[in-house]
Amino acid sequence: MPKSNSRVEAFKLVDRALRLQLADDGGDLSEVGEYLNKALDLSPDSIEVLQEAAHFYDAVVPDSRKARKYAVLCRERATKVVAEMEGIIGNRRASR
Repeated sequence: MPKSNSRVEAFKLVDRALRLQLADDGGDLSEVGEYLNKALDLSPDSIEVLQEAAHFYDAVVPDSRKARKYAVLCRERATKVVAEMEGIIGNRRASR
């Protein structure tokens, strides 16, 4: 599957996980975890997917090891994205 399709599918899985988690009956939390794990498999560098996994394991199904793992990965990826954006901003300033 092309990378862009994988990313879209990962977002769909996160959406399903969130909808299930927010359902009136609380949803099946093991199914929520399965959706998040599939999303992580499809798009392991996605800040959004990593963030949702970190929150899930921090607050919904407490697992401090997993919560920390995904939070650290999310922060590392976010740091790279910020550096990329700073480069773009810097390039625009230089070209004006």
